Amino acid sequence: MRTRLRWLAVALLVVVLATGAWLLQRDFAARRRAEQTRPIIDVLPNVAQRIQNFHRVKVDNGRKVWEVSAREAQYLESEELVVVDAPVVELFLQDGRTVGLRGATGKVFLKQRELQRVELQGDIDVQLDEYALYTDAAQYDAERGVIAAPGQVRITGKGFELRGARMEIDVAAQHLALSERVQTILWPRS
Repeated sequence: MRTRLRWLAVALLVVVLATGAWLLQRDFAARRRAEQTRPIIDVLPNVAQRIQNFHRVKVDNGRKVWEVSAREAQYLESEELVVVDAPVVELFLQDGRTVGLRGATGKVFLKQRELQRVELQGDIDVQLDEYALYTDAAQYDAERGVIAAPGQVRITGKGFELRGARMEIDVAAQHLALSERVQTILWPRS
């Protein structure tokens, strides 16, 4: 009986030592691979950070200035660019009103963490007070405070629909200009 217990203890000890040696070897190999790939990653110029539920806000003197959010984002630090999926851009005006832009995809250009420009593609929806604007591509230039859409645009409001091309909106002044093929449809009051 004692002999069997000794053999069992020896066998158990051998299994524990073998498992420990295997785990140490696996950990050592993983560390070696990580050390070998670290210099490669440092050399790559466009390594992107992938971010789920991206959210960025600028607050100035306790007041929100702008807010950008997206379902998913890739941040390219060297280019100061964020490539976003399902972006929402909100601009908060001095008078308390909000301008909201939504799109399927987009690019957010930053300079020293400040919003410079936003380019949106696919099913663009802009909300400006009681007006809704729909287009396929739009761009917001933060320095000029202008939203521009180079293609076809449809604007709806209470009692009218406006269609045209090559639109620019001065966000602060809330001036809208359509340059080409402008059509207006008015509905009578009910």
